[in-house]
Amino acid sequence: MAKILKKRILPFDGKVLVNKGDIVKPETLVAEMFYIGERPFIVNIADRLKVELTEIEGYLTKKVGDTVQAGEIIAVRKTLGARMLADSPVSGILEYISPASGGVIIREKVGKDELGPVTINCANALDIPPERLEINLNKHKGEMVEKGGILASISLYAGIIMKYCRSPIYGEVVDIDLKRGNVVVKRPVEERKLNASIPGIIKEVIPKRGVVIETDAEVFYGVFGFGGEKWGTLGKDIIIFDEPIKRKEFESLRGKIKGIITPSISVMEFDDIFGDEIRKGITKENETRVTVILMEGFGRLKLDKGIKKKLNKYIGRLVTIDGRTQIRAGVRRPEITIPTM
Repeated sequence: MAKILKKRILPFDGKVLVNKGDIVKPETLVAEMFYIGERPFIVNIADRLKVELTEIEGYLTKKVGDTVQAGEIIAVRKTLGARMLADSPVSGILEYISPASGGVIIREKVGKDELGPVTINCANALDIPPERLEINLNKHKGEMVEKGGILASISLYAGIIMKYCRSPIYGEVVDIDLKRGNVVVKRPVEERKLNASIPGIIKEVIPKRGVVIETDAEVFYGVFGFGGEKWGTLGKDIIIFDEPIKRKEFESLRGKIKGIITPSISVMEFDDIFGDEIRKGITKENETRVTVILMEGFGRLKLDKGIKKKLNKYIGRLVTIDGRTQIRAGVRRPEITIPTM
């Protein structure tokens, strides 16, 4: 039993929702983020202007760090009687200039109006009845479309004239309504909400990224685990097995509990339950929604008597478990944290 410090960190910049000195519970939301995934675009300046790779900097109208708009000219070459131009395919920031490749990298910047979902009435755009939209679709549900990309099209006068319905944003086609003639597009956004996972006091706030929580607790480490963070009552939500768990026992508990602490399990039975995921270098969330921690390893090993005695004295108490295990670079072992504050 000792004071421990637990970091709760977002993978990307977000918003911290608590302050230093706040008291938190496991379910307290401490930080959140929305990751838009702004993509890099390569513009081959040398190819567009027909110049040597190492000469491109002399023709650029923008420098690293500058903001550019979609369609804005970023490089110009004047020749006898003409000008050769290179424009930006997206709005964003000029991030890198590479004389070695003759190109530049522009990192797109996405406004809130480009997140979606956006509903586009393609039937109206093509001037057709909604029920005819299906045969004119260029994109279908689940497919990605670029900003300005074609969602649907129709040829007129034997293909002499084409009419298009274009997407105003980059994203995934998430719905098609053939009764109204609508196509719905939404940009992929990763939302991450970070809970405290343990009770304690906010010792430090890391701006935009997370917090450090201090608590009194006893921590136990397993040998191998599977599944993400879970918390609940030891003996009820998270149960302890003295003997190696078997597949039938696991199946009988599926959907009824959050976690299992067991000394071991045979490799064959574990592989039957989790499939090929067991062979990954780092174990994460899984379809069973149950976190499993092996205290001794694989096989038919029994729970160490000392560990058994220590764990059993906390029956009925709050416990947090994390089964994520990394067995390659940067070893990470599954944890059992039992707050004592």
